[in-house]
Amino acid sequence: MKHTIFIILLILNISAFAQTFSSKNKKATEYFLKALSRYNSYNYEEAVYWSEQALKKDKNFIEVYYLLSDIFGETKNYDEQIKALKKAISLKPDKPAQVYFTLAKTELKTGKYEAAKKDFELLKKYDKSNKYGAQAELLIKKCDFGIEAIKNPVEFNPVNLGKNINSEYDEYLPGLTADESTLIFTRLIPSGRMSVDGIYEKQEDFFISKKENGIFMPAEPFGFPLNTGGNEGAQSISADGRLLFFTSCEYEKGKSAHGKTYGSCDIYVSEKEGGTWGKPKNLGPQVNSKYWESQPSFSADGKTLYFASNRPGGKGGIDIWKTEMKEDGTWTEPVNQGDSVNTPGHDQSPFIHYDGKTLYFSSDGHPGMGKSDLFLSRKDKNGHWQKPENLGYPINTFDEEVSLTVNAKGDKAFFASSKKSEFGGIDLYTFDITGKNKPLPVTYVSGIVFDKETGERISAEIKLYDIKTGKETARTHSDKINGKYLVCLPAGKDFAFKVSQKGYLFFSENFNLQNTEDSLRTYKFDIALSPIKKGERTVLKNIFFDTDSYKIKPESYVELENLYNFLIKNPSVKTEISGHTDNTGNETHNKQLSLNRAKAVYDFLIQKGIPANRLTYKGYGSSMPADSNNTDEGKQNNRRTEIKIL
Repeated sequence: MKHTIFIILLILNISAFAQTFSSKNKKATEYFLKALSRYNSYNYEEAVYWSEQALKKDKNFIEVYYLLSDIFGETKNYDEQIKALKKAISLKPDKPAQVYFTLAKTELKTGKYEAAKKDFELLKKYDKSNKYGAQAELLIKKCDFGIEAIKNPVEFNPVNLGKNINSEYDEYLPGLTADESTLIFTRLIPSGRMSVDGIYEKQEDFFISKKENGIFMPAEPFGFPLNTGGNEGAQSISADGRLLFFTSCEYEKGKSAHGKTYGSCDIYVSEKEGGTWGKPKNLGPQVNSKYWESQPSFSADGKTLYFASNRPGGKGGIDIWKTEMKEDGTWTEPVNQGDSVNTPGHDQSPFIHYDGKTLYFSSDGHPGMGKSDLFLSRKDKNGHWQKPENLGYPINTFDEEVSLTVNAKGDKAFFASSKKSEFGGIDLYTFDITGKNKPLPVTYVSGIVFDKETGERISAEIKLYDIKTGKETARTHSDKINGKYLVCLPAGKDFAFKVSQKGYLFFSENFNLQNTEDSLRTYKFDIALSPIKKGERTVLKNIFFDTDSYKIKPESYVELENLYNFLIKNPSVKTEISGHTDNTGNETHNKQLSLNRAKAVYDFLIQKGIPANRLTYKGYGSSMPADSNNTDEGKQNNRRTEIKIL
C-alpha cells in the first residue's frame, strides 16, 4: 500500500528547511512525531490518537490537521477529512493551493457540489502557477452537472433480485441471455486458502441462475472448467447463451488456470455444446497483449467484441476497444472507439446492447456526478459513436457506478450496488429503464435445426442480413448436440434469414420489423433441412416482386446471391426454378406471371455465370398451393418462388 495524498511532503519540507513546525510546544511536537511514525507504519488508529494528543497541547498545530487529512483520506472517512482541511485553511488561508484542491475534490466525492464548486473557484486565487487549472475546470463541470442533475432526477426504483441470487458475499457483473432465461454473475467467495498474514483469501467464481415461471431459480456455480482455484470474472454471455467471454488475471504466476497468458489480464472464451461448457481458450495475441485487457462485451451480431484495455494507442488511462471475429474464428486488430467514447481518464465496463447501436459504459472523464458515472452512446447512420449521454441522477451519484446490463427488450436494467444491500456486501438489483436511457427494442427468433429425414440435430450456419443494404448483420450456428439456436432481431428493419449446412438445401425466411408491434413479438422456428437429392424443394422466402409484376425488387438480391453461392458450392446440382401464385384472377394469366418470375431468377443466375445446362424454369400458376387460399396469409404463402433438385 502506498500513501497517496500530499501532506507528508509538506511536513517534510517544513522540517528540512525550517527545522521547526508551526507549534512551539515540545509535547505537541513529540506527540505529532509519534502520530507521523504510526501513520508511516499504516497504524491509522494510533496515528489518530497521537494526533488528538498533539492538538490537546496546541489546537492550532496546522501540520496535525494536514496529517489527519491524510489519515481520513486513506481510511475514506471523508467527512472528518473535510473538517481537518477546513481547520487547516482557517489557520493558514493563503496557502498552499493543494489544500484547496484536496478539499474541493473531497467535497465533490461526497456529493457536496455547491461547496466543492466554491472551493474550486477559490483554488484559482491561490494556484499562482496554474498547476491545477485543467483538472479544476473539468471538476467544476462535474459540480455544475451534479447540481443540475439533482434538480432533474430520472426515474429510478431499484429492486433487489432476492435470496435466490444474492448472498452474504458480493455479487456483481450481471449478464443476461436475449430470452432472459439465463442470468450469470460473479460472486466473491472464500477460497479456503489462508494468506501469509493469516487472513482467509477470497476468489471470484461464476454463478448461473435459470428462470422458471418468471422467477430466477437459486444460483449455482458454473463448476469446472470455468471455475477454478483462481479468479475468473468480468464475464459476457452471448445472446444465445452458448459463448462465455471472461477475464483471467494470473500472469504474475506464469500462466492462468486456463493456460497461457499474454499480459496482466487476458480475455478467454468458452463454448457450450449441449449442456456442457468447453475448455476456455485464450483469444490470442491479436486481442490480448502484454497490457491489461478485461471487461469483454460480446455483441448480439455474434462477431463483435468490445473490451477495456490500457494498451498503447488509446486516449487515456483505460479505453474501450473493439475487435471482430473473422469467418475462421480469429480476430481482427482491435480498434480504439475514438474521442466520442474515450477520454484522457478511465473509460471502461462496456456493455453493447442487443440492438448493436447503444453502448453503455462507465467513465470518469466525461462530465458526471463524481468518481465514475454511467453513460450511453448511440451509433449514427454512418456507424460513428455520438456524444455520450449521462444516465442521470439518481442512477449516477457522487459514488462510483461501474457497470450496467440492459435486457433485449430494452425496458429493464441490471446492476450491482452496496448502497441498500439486503443480504450483505454488494447485491444485484434491477430497475425499469425509461426515456432517453432506453435502447432500441430487440426481439429474437429461436428453435432447433434438424435433418428432415432422420430427425438428427444439425450444427448449421445461421446468418441474418439487412435486406435494404444486403449487409450481414448477425452470424451464429446451431448447437451440434441439441440443434438449438437463437438470433436477435433489432427493431426498425427488414431482415433476410438464412440457415445452411453442407449437403443440405438452405432454408430462408424474412422478418419485417418496421412495425412496432412486430418488433416486440418473438419467433419460434424449428427448421428441417432437406438433404440435397432429387425431388427436394426449398422456398426462396426473400425473392420479391411487385403485384402483377415479374421485375425482381432490389430487396431480393441477398437471396439471389445466396442461391448463386449454393450452386457454386454444389457444382453437380441441377435445379428447376419454380414460380407459383395464389388463385386470384385468371389462371392463364397466373401461369404466365409465375413463368416470367421464375425466368427472371433464371436470367439472373445465367448472367452471374451459372451454366444453362444446370438450370431450368417453370411456372405453375395456382395449381400447387402450399397453403389455403381462403386467408391473406395463406395467399401470401402461395405466392412463392422455389427451387427443386433435378
